[in-house]
Amino acid sequence: MKTKNAKKAFKYWSGNEPPEEIELIEGEYYQSPHFSLEYELFLKLKSNNRWFFEFVEYNKLEIDTINNDWSQWTTLPNWFKTDESYIIYAKDQNNEFDSSRYFINPESGICYIYESVGM
Repeated sequence: MKTKNAKKAFKYWSGNEPPEEIELIEGEYYQSPHFSLEYELFLKLKSNNRWFFEFVEYNKLEIDTINNDWSQWTTLPNWFKTDESYIIYAKDQNNEFDSSRYFINPESGICYIYESVGM
């Protein structure tokens, strides 16, 4: 499965239609045909911050204090551009095999999600 359509990418990733609280801006999703679940997701969205912070709490994400080179194993889309105004979250920042990162600019509500599973 592969798409560069933000709405399809969100649905492939979450299994649901996007909620009203978010506006999808960009997205890419690739799922390997391998029998185990292996995928890579890139999303850019605008949220009302509440949605993002509920997502952080639900998924038990923590602020990334290590700030390692999480993107060294992938090629980011041209539109995936964050800067120092973003707070970065991770599931397990000490796990060298989990490079998934979640970004929010609390001022603008712009969020980026990079999730890699089994890739």
